[in-house]
Amino acid sequence: MFHEPTTLASAAQIFAVALREGYGLDPAPIFASAGVPLEVPVSPKQRYPLASMSRLWRAAREATGDECVGLKVGWFVLPQHLYALGHSWLASSTLRDALERFVRYHQLLTTASVEYGLRDDGRHYVLSRAFPEKDRAPVDEAIDCGNTALLSLLDSIAGTEIRPRRLDLTFGNERHPDAYREHVCADIRFSAPLDCFYFDKTQFDERLAGASPDIARATDHIAEKYIESLNPAKTASKVRRLLIDLLPSGKADQELIAERLHRSPSTLQRQLQAEGLSYRAVLQSTRQSLAQQYLLDGRHTHAQIAYLLGFSDQSNFSRAFKRWTSVSPREFQKRGADS
Repeated sequence: MFHEPTTLASAAQIFAVALREGYGLDPAPIFASAGVPLEVPVSPKQRYPLASMSRLWRAAREATGDECVGLKVGWFVLPQHLYALGHSWLASSTLRDALERFVRYHQLLTTASVEYGLRDDGRHYVLSRAFPEKDRAPVDEAIDCGNTALLSLLDSIAGTEIRPRRLDLTFGNERHPDAYREHVCADIRFSAPLDCFYFDKTQFDERLAGASPDIARATDHIAEKYIESLNPAKTASKVRRLLIDLLPSGKADQELIAERLHRSPSTLQRQLQAEGLSYRAVLQSTRQSLAQQYLLDGRHTHAQIAYLLGFSDQSNFSRAFKRWTSVSPREFQKRGADS
């Protein structure tokens, strides 16, 4: 049985502010029609069902008469709305570090069916997004909101306007293309095979004024624990726990993990996909998180870390780590020591 997707309750508060300040509307009747509480959440961890937020989006679009309401609401999103992810975002050393955290901890924001990735194409850092299960994906307005919210969050830590060099969108240009060009201020390509933000590498590698690696690491742990608490019985959590135990043996392949969980590899893959993940994604995120922890602890040699993560040798570990973070293990360790 799959759990109903949820989102942070603070998303509703962003809505309320946007309706008041952006449209001059009283949010109370709009929230009431959607059945969403207007009161400030009692805890920053509180969550609402995604279905409730989808109703709120529809009610907001009807009340404002604005098909671009999602794009406008996104600009009201700030790091303080994102619980632990927001604090680690503010403490990130570079914009690239912030994006890496977004990819790792996006389920803190929503457990909807969405997959993020970050790669280096030589000239850009490319943030990609896909929705593997359309029936568990956010509504269009929420996707629009996510696009401008990302830019708002980047602006907040950079202290200047951050815009992508290029934005690829899977939907066609029948969906308010002029508004997208106005809000994003970038070369936009519609009907693309994958949603992708292309960011300037040089700009995203510059050290941020608010960099505080120790705070970032502490809040990273809070984010990880919180995500686990959303559903400690979910398949990805079980896979991560097994990987931590099995990686040093070098035998942490999908077939063995599936056997330990008493299910077939195809069933395991299907259950991970239902959580918006893949075995490869869980393996990489687990290795990357452990690698960064081991490097910053300074208690292990790089060869020992390679062994603990299940790599055949140190060079394979070093290549993988640079692919994940765009820096070598030694450089990452040095940055941590210098901070």
